[in-house]
Amino acid sequence: MSVAAVAEEAGVSRALIHRDCPDLLERIKGGVNKGIRQQRDAKHAELNECKERNRELRNEVAELKAMLAKVQSQNATLIRKNMELSSLSAKDSNITQLSYTK
Repeated sequence: MSVAAVAEEAGVSRALIHRDCPDLLERIKGGVNKGIRQQRDAKHAELNECKERNRELRNEVAELKAMLAKVQSQNATLIRKNMELSSLSAKDSNITQLSYTK
C-alpha cells in the first residue's frame, strides 16, 4: 500500500493526505516499512549482543594479561633464586648437588 494508491482510490491528491491526514499517512507508512523496521531492529539487537560479547572478551583478555604478568614475575624470581643457589654451590665445596634419574 502506498500514499499514491490510497489517494488514487479516494480520488484526492497525495498532498491532501500528507497535509490533512497525518494519522492515515502513518498507517500507510507503517504497513510499508514494517518489514524493514523488523530487520533493522533484529540487526540492532544482534549488534548489541556482539558489542556485549566483545566487552566480555576484552575483560577476559585484560585478566589473562594480568595473570601472565604475575606468572612471568614469579618465573623471573625463581630463575634469580636458582642462579644464586647455583653460585653458592660452586663456591662452597661442602655442598653436593643431587641428581634425580629414573
